[in-house]
Amino acid sequence: MQEQDKVDSLQDVISTPIKDVEYITNWLITKGSEVGWSLVSAIFTLVIGLWLAGKLKKLIEKRMIARNVDLSIRTFLIPIINIVLKMIVIMFVVSRLGLDASGLIAALGGAGLAIGLALQGSLSNFAAGILIIIFKPFKVGDYIVSQGNEGTVESISLLNTVIATGKGQVVTLPNANLFNNPIVNYSVKEYRRLDVNVGISYDDDFDKAREVLLSVLEKNELVDDTQSKTVEILEFAASSVNLAVRCYVKNSDYWTAYWQLYRAVKYALDDNNISMPYPHTEMIIKNESNSSTIPFENKD
Repeated sequence: MQEQDKVDSLQDVISTPIKDVEYITNWLITKGSEVGWSLVSAIFTLVIGLWLAGKLKKLIEKRMIARNVDLSIRTFLIPIINIVLKMIVIMFVVSRLGLDASGLIAALGGAGLAIGLALQGSLSNFAAGILIIIFKPFKVGDYIVSQGNEGTVESISLLNTVIATGKGQVVTLPNANLFNNPIVNYSVKEYRRLDVNVGISYDDDFDKAREVLLSVLEKNELVDDTQSKTVEILEFAASSVNLAVRCYVKNSDYWTAYWQLYRAVKYALDDNNISMPYPHTEMIIKNESNSSTIPFENKD
């Protein structure tokens, strides 16, 4: 009896792997080909889908360029379109594998909610980016000033705006900070006012100085002749009469005109013997024998 039990146990040990192999073989025969074709179909769908998504994205971008869609809008929308197209491809791949796409959508929705709660600041930047695109307080190529930063807008993305400063620096500003703070946009108008403030001595002839400075403005080719040119007294300072020299130049010529006018003002005043005083004080030294007055330059 014991020998018979041993024989039965040995047969069970041998037959169990054989049954497993038979099960796997039968599954491969009945279901393997179906799964294999589904996998091949999914891979094919993924490759072709991503290729078509890339082509469609480029086509949409070309159409936007052909229709003169603003660059800031293009740089904002194209990444969103790219993400949406790839999500559609993934949905097709999931359906090819025989999986329930609605479950995946629900999972993605839950994950999106969790990520959204964790990234509230990023969502506010995203919303601000959309508002910037809609209301256009500035666009790519504009020269703006905000929160102590100034420069030319290089790009407007989903979350931030990149500007290039005159010092060769690249500054990345969150869209929410930009939209919620004052923005000075110098590129909205074609012309920009240029101010040159200069001081002359109280002993100098104001009318002569005014004539000389107006002549400087008249001679500069970058100064717009159709708009007003102003040379007037700005204030009576401690050591000088400060004059405001104002004119209008094109935005594209602003800095060139700025340097030219400052040089020309200095040369013109020197040529006409009109002084540009600087603050100074007198130091009086007294002793028992005598007193003397020594001019002393204020270094402040």
